[in-house]
Amino acid sequence: MKVTIKDIAAAAGVSPATVSLVLNNRPSRIAEETRERIKKTAEELGYTPNSAAVLLKTNRSYTLGLLIPDIRNDYYGKYAKGMEDACQAKGWSAFFCTTNNNPLKERQYIETLHAKNVDGISIITTPSNQSALFLENRDLILSYGIPMVQMDMTGYRKPANAVISDHFKGGYMAARHLISLGHTEIAFITGPKFLEGSASRILGCKKAFEDAGLNWNPSLVFEGNYSYESGYVAIDNLISQKFTAVFAFNDLMAYGVYNSLDKYNLKIPDDISVVGYDDNFTSSIINPPLTTVYQPIYEMGQTTAEILIHAAEHPDHEPVVKEFDLQLIVRKSTRDIRNDI
Repeated sequence: MKVTIKDIAAAAGVSPATVSLVLNNRPSRIAEETRERIKKTAEELGYTPNSAAVLLKTNRSYTLGLLIPDIRNDYYGKYAKGMEDACQAKGWSAFFCTTNNNPLKERQYIETLHAKNVDGISIITTPSNQSALFLENRDLILSYGIPMVQMDMTGYRKPANAVISDHFKGGYMAARHLISLGHTEIAFITGPKFLEGSASRILGCKKAFEDAGLNWNPSLVFEGNYSYESGYVAIDNLISQKFTAVFAFNDLMAYGVYNSLDKYNLKIPDDISVVGYDDNFTSSIINPPLTTVYQPIYEMGQTTAEILIHAAEHPDHEPVVKEFDLQLIVRKSTRDIRNDI
């Protein structure tokens, strides 16, 4: 037999109205001890809310949607985990949709999430060759009146929200680190040029070169797409040129660099120093451990959920752009070549 709010009220020694307030996360003056008792009782009895009834009563589904290119990438996995944990803490749920960088698939998911009456959507886009279609998808979310959080400032316009990193600083830190070790011929494997995060990183790199009085060599810049494969192929395209270091704009491309350099019998960091970006879990355990720029991805996912929940509960809220700081994590994939003969 299905457990009801009345069953929980009887077991917890409170009124059904009190149980309803707590389980629906409504503002009230109910003591925290009572709230915890009700939640524990509901869990012990195996209570599951009738989502259709909740939607009819509140015009909310208490669910969020997340559109990501590839759940297999630890970067997106940490972001999704942050969102999920923040949702769970507030009694909300989250739908995760993998788009495979396909704008048509992304659009289908947006329409599906809209049909399911989600209260907010977070969207991450990485492709390079169909940027207009992806920007149209962001506009579609806004046209539905669904609160949205972007993970960068690409095509940003209000009333969208955004959680971002200071990618100019990240690019500057990575390039400056390599320059400080004596590297002046550095290859850069960027993300798609139309993405703000990638464009800001390259500007940071150029600034580091300018501050060091070095000439910028555009022939050592390869546009990737944040995939392992593009990092691998990048070395094939750059190998005919002289470089002593590589800065890949995410860790996944850096892993491709590792294996591609090995194909040419080039050792890291003896022959080539490598820097990544994101600080995925694998980066600390590969050989050699990868020097990389750390982004607080999990915390960004948490903040995204909090922004969307607040926006759903306060329709007149002002759009939020939350910026997170970055940190250079120096490991064993880079070395000082200033004393090399």
